[in-house]
Amino acid sequence: MKITNKNKFDKNRRSLLKTIASAGISPGLLKASPLVAGMMIARNADALSDVESNKVVCIYVPGGALHQYWAPRDNFSLPKMSAGLEPVKNDCLWLRNMGHSGAGHGRMPTIFNNGWSGDSFEVNMGRILGANNPYKYINLGVQSNGQGEITRDAGQQVNFEDNPFVVFNRLFGNGTAPTTGGIGSKQSVIDAHKEALDALKSKLGTYEIERLDRHVTAIEETESRLQNAGGGGDGSGACNAGATPSPFTLNDTTFTQQAHLQSDIIALALKCNLTSAASIGWGNHQGEFSVPELNYKGIYHQSIHGGQGGPTYSHYQEMRGHLSALSGYLINQLKTEGVLDNTIVIELSDMGNGDGHSGNNCPSMIAGGGNSINTGNVRAGGPSYNNLHVLHTAAVALGADQSSQYQGYANDVIPGVIS
Repeated sequence: MKITNKNKFDKNRRSLLKTIASAGISPGLLKASPLVAGMMIARNADALSDVESNKVVCIYVPGGALHQYWAPRDNFSLPKMSAGLEPVKNDCLWLRNMGHSGAGHGRMPTIFNNGWSGDSFEVNMGRILGANNPYKYINLGVQSNGQGEITRDAGQQVNFEDNPFVVFNRLFGNGTAPTTGGIGSKQSVIDAHKEALDALKSKLGTYEIERLDRHVTAIEETESRLQNAGGGGDGSGACNAGATPSPFTLNDTTFTQQAHLQSDIIALALKCNLTSAASIGWGNHQGEFSVPELNYKGIYHQSIHGGQGGPTYSHYQEMRGHLSALSGYLINQLKTEGVLDNTIVIELSDMGNGDGHSGNNCPSMIAGGGNSINTGNVRAGGPSYNNLHVLHTAAVALGADQSSQYQGYANDVIPGVIS
C-alpha cells in the first residue's frame, strides 16, 4: 500500500478533477449527493493503478486487558479476552510487550494523538488520505460520551456520535433530519439522492452502474436494519408501510446492537468512499456500561476492580472478551464489504492490566491492510514501543508520512509489522 511518490496526494487530486470534468459531472451534482462524489473517487482510483484508496479505522477499547488472557498463545489459539477475534484472527497482527505513552483513566485524548492538542490520528489521516472525500473523518461511539474523547480537530474536542440513526442520516441522507426524511419517515434516504443518482447513471459505464447499484442496495439494507431495530409495525420486526419507526433506546440494554449498527455504517461509509478515516469507541475511559446478555450483569469498570470474579478476573475476562468480539464484528464487516485490504485497522487501549492501571503489556493490534501488513500468527512489538509507534507505523504503511500535513507521532517503525 505504501507509495514512494511524495506527490501522490496532489497527483490524486489533480487526476480526480480531470476524471470529474471528463465525465461531465457538474459541481452542483457533486454537492447534491455525497454518493455521487464517492462514485467519482472510485472511478479515479480505478484509473490510477499506482494510487490506492487507502483508509484507516481506529478502535478504542477502554480498560486495557490482562496479557495472559489476551495475547495469542504459541499455537495461535486465543484466550478468553481476545477469543472474539477468532473469525478474523488471520487478518490481525497482535503487538506484544507494548508500552503506553501515558497509561491510565482520563488519557483518551492522547491514545490516538501525540499530545493534548492538535489532530487525533483519524483526523490527520482523513485530511491526508481523504482530501477528496465528502467527509474528512467520522467518529462514532457506543455509550462513549460523558467521560472524555479520543477525537480532536485543531485541538478542539469532537464528541462521539453515539446515535446510529443520526449518523446514518447525516452520511447517507444528505443531512436530512429524521423527522423530515430518511430514517424516521416513510421516505427512504435513497430518495434524497434519486435525482443526482439518475443523472449520474447516464454518465457511467455498465460496470460502474453495477457498482453503484450495489452501493445503493447496501445502504438500503442497512437502512432496513435500522428501521426494523426501531420497533413499531406489526410485531414481526418489520414496520408497516405507513409506520414511522422509533429509534431503539440507546442504553446498556442495546449496547451490542448499537455497536453492530455503528460498525455497519463505518463499513458502508468506507465502501462508498464517503470518508477515508473513521474512529469508534466501545464506551469511555470509565467503562460505565453493562452488557445484559453476558453472565456478568454488572458495570465493566467494576469487573476490573475490587476482586470481582476472583483471582482469575473471570468477569473482566468475559466483558473484555465481548469488546474484542465487537472489534471482530467490525473487522469482518470491512472484509464483507470488500474494503479491509485497503483499510488499516488500529485497536488501542488506555492501559495494560486495568486493575493496576499499568503502562506495560498494553493490548495493541493492527488488522487489515492487505499485503502491506504481516497479519496472521505474527507478533511484533517490544517494550521500547508504545501506542504512538503504532500510529506512526500505520501512517508509513499508508504512505501518509510523505505528506506535508503529516503530524508525526514517533520516529521509529515497529519492526515486523510492515511487509
